[in-house]
Amino acid sequence: MSSLPNTAVNTLPRQALIAPAVRGNMAKWVNAMTRRLKITDQFHFDDRRSGSAVLVCMLAGYKPELWRFVMPRFKRALPDADVCLVSPGLRIGTLSDLSRRAGWSYLSTATNDVSLAQNVCYRLHAKAELIVKLDEDMLLVPDSLSALINQYRQIKAQGVVDPGFVAPMIPVNGFCYRPLLEILDLLDEFEARFGRARIAYSGTPIQDDPAAACWMWERTAPLEQTARRLAAKPVRTLFCPIQFSTGLIAFERSFWEMIGHLPVYRRRLVFGISTQGADERHISAQAFGTSRPGVITTGALAGHFAFEAQHAGVTPLMERRPELFAPSTA
Repeated sequence: MSSLPNTAVNTLPRQALIAPAVRGNMAKWVNAMTRRLKITDQFHFDDRRSGSAVLVCMLAGYKPELWRFVMPRFKRALPDADVCLVSPGLRIGTLSDLSRRAGWSYLSTATNDVSLAQNVCYRLHAKAELIVKLDEDMLLVPDSLSALINQYRQIKAQGVVDPGFVAPMIPVNGFCYRPLLEILDLLDEFEARFGRARIAYSGTPIQDDPAAACWMWERTAPLEQTARRLAAKPVRTLFCPIQFSTGLIAFERSFWEMIGHLPVYRRRLVFGISTQGADERHISAQAFGTSRPGVITTGALAGHFAFEAQHAGVTPLMERRPELFAPSTA
């Protein structure tokens, strides 16, 4: 009976050992490159970082018609923090000048993708342990951000839940609006006009119907007054069971790192396929998947101008009644 040559006998075990090692190294390399591609882009950065443990990041550049209302409110609401305006896919001279005068950083990226732009911003602010992210259509009251940060820290310290993110009450929002209507004794009036106030991410008047957004603005403005009404009541902590519209949220850097940063679909970007909403889908899904749920607090309030389907319908209200959106001193 013939036997295999010694060379064959010695080589087979070695191949069996080498192949898994090569595959493992390749997998590590692919994972490292994937992570790097999520946080890497060509960008222009006006660096005015102070190294604060808190970062306030506003995505801005596509709704300049709102800035006359948004930016004064934003300035009044800023806590002690690093501030960075971020423009995905473009650079705006007006925002660059505003940032220079205010002492904020300004980041403009080559790629028009909000997830990628955020990832780059958070990477650049490596000392920020708590991140407050908001969009350029969020209208703040003076304590919107400070109250949100304090609420995050209190919820975290209580230890009942480890939040993935914490958000304020937002009237034009598919989750917040129903409990807010209940608190303000407006639920029956809303439902008589628009039907059942169903909690949902989409397919509801509060997110699709311009008339519902206008109705809400007319009954919750001035925001400062509504904030005082909420402040007079015991703070409630609400757990969000649906995808949340993340127009304004606070979250920890460690959470962003744990969920593998925000998703970047480069193949879709190459073919011009929209990636809008990918960041909030990922954040909401990962919050549930890691047992770090989204938490909404009645201890903070901010206004959301409108969703995209409502924007054109709410703009005439803004032009006709600018006092609903302008900062109030009353």
